[in-house]
Amino acid sequence: MAEKNNFVLVIGAIVAFVLQIALAPAIALFSAQPNFLLAYAIVVAIVIPNEAGPVLPFVMGLLYDLTGTGPVGGMALLLVIACFIASRVFSLMDNDTLFMPLAIFVACALLAELAYGMLLMACGLAANPVEALVMRALPCALYDCAVGLVLYFVMVRLLAGGTQDRGLRTPKLR
Repeated sequence: MAEKNNFVLVIGAIVAFVLQIALAPAIALFSAQPNFLLAYAIVVAIVIPNEAGPVLPFVMGLLYDLTGTGPVGGMALLLVIACFIASRVFSLMDNDTLFMPLAIFVACALLAELAYGMLLMACGLAANPVEALVMRALPCALYDCAVGLVLYFVMVRLLAGGTQDRGLRTPKLR
């Protein structure tokens, strides 16, 4: 089972990287484009929280940094932190509803995009904080959420193999 998961993870990472290079610039609106690598890494951290480690987010973040214009290592660090937070929070707060994984994904994607925007400003991007938030972080996070929603259902089917029952029901406090 572990070999199958590793194969699926590698193929998914390659597909996410190709989509980031080929599709993301084509569907960019103004300066906002989806980050397929961020969405993939966070979804994997949520789908298999106990097996997700720091290697996949680091590699995905480094690939994003090497193909982008930001500082090398910035997105790698932020993805490792975001994926760690996503996997731990999901492990603690999972209540077998669809709301928790999606809420955790949205929060982690938004925080990662906001932190990356602040990092770009610290490294010399000529923008004020409100402009960086409104023109870059929020639209990119919305794009990431749309991509993550699709990826979540695909990866749950491929990696979790039906162990995560995400039916539509009312969340309950434990």
